Amino acid sequence: MGKTNKENVHSTTEQAIRLLDAIRRANGATISDLLTEFDTSRSVLYTHLNTLTNSGLVIRENGRYWMGIRSKEFSVAAETRKPSYQLVKNEIQYLEDEFEAETEFLVEEAGRINILYHSENIDHNRVRLYAHNTAAGKAILADLPDQRVHEILNQHGLPQQTENTITDRDELFNELEVISERGYAYNNNECFDGYHGIGATVDGIDGSVLGAVTLGGPIYRIPENRLKNELVDALQNTINEIEKSIEANRSNISSELASED
Repeated sequence: MGKTNKENVHSTTEQAIRLLDAIRRANGATISDLLTEFDTSRSVLYTHLNTLTNSGLVIRENGRYWMGIRSKEFSVAAETRKPSYQLVKNEIQYLEDEFEAETEFLVEEAGRINILYHSENIDHNRVRLYAHNTAAGKAILADLPDQRVHEILNQHGLPQQTENTITDRDELFNELEVISERGYAYNNNECFDGYHGIGATVDGIDGSVLGAVTLGGPIYRIPENRLKNELVDALQNTINEIEKSIEANRSNISSELASED
């Protein structure tokens, strides 16, 4: 995805989006909670909240503000934007049952890695991840031009989330070279303690990176030697099948090709 231009960002719109995100993360927030987080007056905050409430994106109940059901319309629209997403989901659903590993399909948008499908129920605050410390993110970064990778790192940094998180840019680029050569990325306790996984990219109908599929789980359940051998083979075979399915359905997903307009 393209980079953002901060000079063309509208501050009022940005604050409304931050407000929605704060309500989502809190899973219900009082006006006092929001005043603590935002450097603004009560009247301005109420104006934002009233606007969001009137739109149905936010509701007020029992003295708290919550995400409204209408907000689901936006997530559904995003998840179904590309027909290829469903093809990926169809191909990877069997992996969890077959290999007793957590399975995910993730895409990069605005420099962050977003979970579109996860084989298990996950916390709603874990659906948007960083690129530098996840298997999917590193696999995607390895397939992007260096300039785009630098743009992502300039925008989001390399925040440390565990002792194993890579926080040095040169070290990350060295690992991206290794990932490009072997065809998959490895997350070794870099995002969450006690969790490791592997990931590889899926090419879309136009040949660009559609997203990444990952397999992983708690280290106590999936030994490293099994992850890097049996599950790597399963992952790469599945991605081959996904890309065959995308090609076979080319006529049905041609809307994903860039318009000449």
